[in-house]
Amino acid sequence: MEKNDAAKQIAGAIIIAGVLIAGAILLKNNSAPKAEASIAKQIGLKEKAFNSCVAEGKFKNKVEADISGGIAAGVNGTPTSFILKDGKVYSFEGPDGKAYDSIPGAQPYEIVMQNIKRIKDGTPEPIEKQLKPVSPDDHILGSADAKIIVVEYSDLDCPFCKTFHNTMHRIVKENTDVAWVYRHFPIPKLHPNAKRKAEETECASEQKGNDGFWKYTDKVFEI
Repeated sequence: MEKNDAAKQIAGAIIIAGVLIAGAILLKNNSAPKAEASIAKQIGLKEKAFNSCVAEGKFKNKVEADISGGIAAGVNGTPTSFILKDGKVYSFEGPDGKAYDSIPGAQPYEIVMQNIKRIKDGTPEPIEKQLKPVSPDDHILGSADAKIIVVEYSDLDCPFCKTFHNTMHRIVKENTDVAWVYRHFPIPKLHPNAKRKAEETECASEQKGNDGFWKYTDKVFEI
C-alpha cells in the first residue's frame, strides 16, 4: 500500500508539474513579443497586467466583433474606410472618376480631402450601407460630434494601412470638423500576427483609455 501511495503521489506531482510548465509556455507564447513589450513600456503600461491581458485573449471578442461588422459592411481588404456626414454614409469619388461606396485602399491625402469637401458642400446624396453606427465603444480621434467622420477598417501589419494611417493623422490635425474612427480588420492569412496586435491595442486602451489606444497603435505602425 505504501509503495502504491508513493507512486500515486509521484504521478500526481508529475501531472501538476506538467500543467504548470504548459501554462508557463502558453503564457510566454501569448505574451506580447519584445517589440510590442517595448511599446507598452514606452507609453507607461503596467507590463504584467498588459501581458496577462494579451495572454488571456481578453479582447478577442471585441476584435472579432469589428471584423464581423466590417464584413457586413462589405469590407474585404484593408484599409477600407467610409465617409460619414451626420451619421450617414456617402459615396467616394475615386481618381478614376468612378463612385465607390467606400474609400478603396490607401487613397492619397488630396483625393480624400476632395471628397470630404464635396460631401461637406452637400454635392452627393447619402447611400444605403449596413455600417455599424459610431458609438462610445469606438476609438475616435477628434470630436465625436464632428460633422464628418471617417470610419476605417485596418490591419496593423498592412503596409497600405500604415500609409493611410499617416494620411488620416494629417487630415484630422488640419481639419477640426473631421474625426476618425479606427476599427479592427486583421487578415490572418496575410498577416498572422495582426489579430494579436489588434488585441494588444485594446489591452493598452484598458489601462490608458482612448489616448493609450492611439499611442499604442501609432507606435505599432512605426515599427
